[in-house]
Amino acid sequence: MGKKDIILNDFIADPHIFADLINGCCFHGSRVIQPEELHPLDCAQATKSNQGNYSKQFRDIKKLLYRNAPAAVLAVENQEHRDFRMPVRCMRYDADEYGRQIKAIIADHKERNGVAYFDEADLLLPVFTIVVYYGSEEWQHPACIHDILDFSGVPTLLRQEIPDYPLRVYSVKKDMDVDLFHTELREVMGILQRVDDTKAMKTFISENKDAFSKMTERGFEVIVTCTNSRKLKKYKMEQSEGGVVDMCKAFDEWMEDCRDEGAKKGESRLALLIQKLAEEDRIPDILRAAEDAALRKRLYKKYGL
Repeated sequence: MGKKDIILNDFIADPHIFADLINGCCFHGSRVIQPEELHPLDCAQATKSNQGNYSKQFRDIKKLLYRNAPAAVLAVENQEHRDFRMPVRCMRYDADEYGRQIKAIIADHKERNGVAYFDEADLLLPVFTIVVYYGSEEWQHPACIHDILDFSGVPTLLRQEIPDYPLRVYSVKKDMDVDLFHTELREVMGILQRVDDTKAMKTFISENKDAFSKMTERGFEVIVTCTNSRKLKKYKMEQSEGGVVDMCKAFDEWMEDCRDEGAKKGESRLALLIQKLAEEDRIPDILRAAEDAALRKRLYKKYGL
């Protein structure tokens, strides 16, 4: 598991963020799931290999929905890169969770009655999984298990009988309407949507100054990690107070640093161009290049600078 996934998992594991994510993605922002109804579950699940060996696999985040009694198991898988195995992975995660429940029921009967069994009176909790995809490439495929099955030799009538398994993928950049979120998940996902567009990011922060001025350290850490900004990381270490970070000030310092770095690169590039022109005794062109941006651009291209 990469650092981005670890940081994002820690952020989404907060019950308020988790509930907001499910409600925003699945219920158009309606508060169907309440934070106080969510209880943490062990994310380690036993699984059996083709050779019959048992091992543990780890889900990203798993919660028990509790409404007077256990009601359902809700899970989130965070994904930075497209994975064409995802329908099988999620189907197996869910099947292993159902298997875990069956074993628990059998063990409970054995402890209570001295007999290990699972019968028609025993019911399992539903398992619901979504995938949060925050990668740069568009996720178009697969959307279900049928998308990765070879039906070329299968009769149409038989194909219709083969069970499908839908994959609930929510792309941060394509599918998420951040205005449906009610926690700082809105600001975090809004930044992830604009991580490749500094201008759009700046506008988004400017339009939401109040929220960004009092971000939690956990939310800010997601932004720091996903933008790979050492400047933001340094700001967090130096300026966070009482678990709150002013993202507006941090972003202003980051942008200033980016401008300084860009200016230094520009100066170095121009110095190399002047050196090239001087070596060819093109002194008049040095003066022209200093004043003419279009000419400077053509010369940069000519000399591979």
